[in-house]
Amino acid sequence: MASPLPNNPFSSQACLPCFNNDDQAKDKSIPNRFQMPRKNTHYDDISKPEMKQTEALLASEMSKLSVQERSKALDDLHCVGVEIHETPALIKRSLAEFEDAVRKERNPIYEMAINQNRAYVEDPTFRLKFLRASLHNVREAVRKMMSLLECKAKYFGHDKVGREITLDDLSEEDKQLMISGVFHIQDGRDRRGRVVLHFFGKLLSRCKADNLIRFGYYCFVNMLSSIPDVQRKGIVAVYNDATLPGETFTMPGLKFIKETQGFFESVPTRYSGIHYCLQAKSQNLALNNVLVTLFLNALPQHARVRTRIHYGSIMELRYQLQSYGIPLSKIPFGVQGNIRHDILNVWIDRHLIESNQSIRFYYHEPEVARGWSQDIETEKDLMKHHQHLRYETNEDNAIEALEVEVCSPAMCASSTEVGGSNTLEIDRLTGPIRPTEMDVLFGKGYRLQLHPGNVRFRKFLEQRRGEYESTPRQDRRDIAIKLAQMLRNNGVRFLQKVGSDEWVESDFAQAETKVAQFFRELRKKRSKGGR
Repeated sequence: MASPLPNNPFSSQACLPCFNNDDQAKDKSIPNRFQMPRKNTHYDDISKPEMKQTEALLASEMSKLSVQERSKALDDLHCVGVEIHETPALIKRSLAEFEDAVRKERNPIYEMAINQNRAYVEDPTFRLKFLRASLHNVREAVRKMMSLLECKAKYFGHDKVGREITLDDLSEEDKQLMISGVFHIQDGRDRRGRVVLHFFGKLLSRCKADNLIRFGYYCFVNMLSSIPDVQRKGIVAVYNDATLPGETFTMPGLKFIKETQGFFESVPTRYSGIHYCLQAKSQNLALNNVLVTLFLNALPQHARVRTRIHYGSIMELRYQLQSYGIPLSKIPFGVQGNIRHDILNVWIDRHLIESNQSIRFYYHEPEVARGWSQDIETEKDLMKHHQHLRYETNEDNAIEALEVEVCSPAMCASSTEVGGSNTLEIDRLTGPIRPTEMDVLFGKGYRLQLHPGNVRFRKFLEQRRGEYESTPRQDRRDIAIKLAQMLRNNGVRFLQKVGSDEWVESDFAQAETKVAQFFRELRKKRSKGGR
């Protein structure tokens, strides 16, 4: 049988490729596109062993939860969760159980605090901080309180365990941490209305443990956990290593990590979400992953399952935070990694006035000793406790133990200290003024008259009615000036509305007129009632 023709295109020999040596050499010089080296992206870094370890730890914790617990953790992370609905019965029962648990403790620091100031340690508002932080787990709340008192004794001194810490108790190095922005409370809250606290890793690595803990105590205990809304909703913490590109990161020592971990476990603040933002192409990535792993192992399970680790460029990290309900415009670091000190300065000025104004009731009966931090819905609610109030005065223009005790803002130290500026000067720097429950609002209408500051203002002046009316008519203006000055010196502002939603502070003459007008109206009401 004849063999197929060589030029037949359908023959088997024609289908075989034919290469000589030159063709083979040329083929080796052509790179295969499937074997070409691919440009590395930050997704390649996520597959590194140290990153897999942290992700595996988080996945392991989530797998231990029930379906309901897992759903609750994810809801908290994505700003769709709901906080515990507190009822008066729940609060009363928790406080009673807390008291029983505390009596069984034999803690020398707690006994020292009781001897120094029993009213401070047994104040229900103080104990509610720990109950809300532990979701009304009484045993955990008592443990937190004892741990915090021990921390206060260690870093502030045993003579201060029975009172609140003020700015005067911080050293100059402690106060510099506020200006540096190592703790940065975001201006504005997340989508669920929670406070967002930013930590900047490169600044943290330069801090000493004792300075960080003292300022952290002031920031967490005096400022954050003193607000009932923050106690119930918790806070969102963001640790960031991607900022400050010109700064170097130093791995903190084990002693630093151990001390700071012990402090953050004792603060009466619940973490509703924790985000670690790590720059993928950073030289510090391996060190930060080791640090994150250490912190994850130290966190309680409730916080650990609400933790997410984000990798990427600075811009990618910003958008990842936005996907978890943090507004992009409020994030205090820009796309270049710089910290926005304009937001930091606004926060400092605003909280010097608003977050630390405090008014308290003084009661005869400890069981009704509630602070004025709670909302007053109607004047009738205030009058329920009127019979328990104790009124005392002194002659040196100080308000010591009145129905209303107006204290200076906790952050306002002396004028020579950081943050010790006059409140009226600070007020001009804060931008839009937000009325607080200490402020007296000018205007007519039932709703304005029920504002907590207006209610307290009326009750405060009622206690001065006898002094005012017993004074000769020509000298009554001096009484009005003295009372108005007393209130303003202690942080009370007199605000009036301009436009639809803008408040401005009135001058002193208007405040004096407001005081005198109240006494005239009170006299008219009493004369109509036949008194």
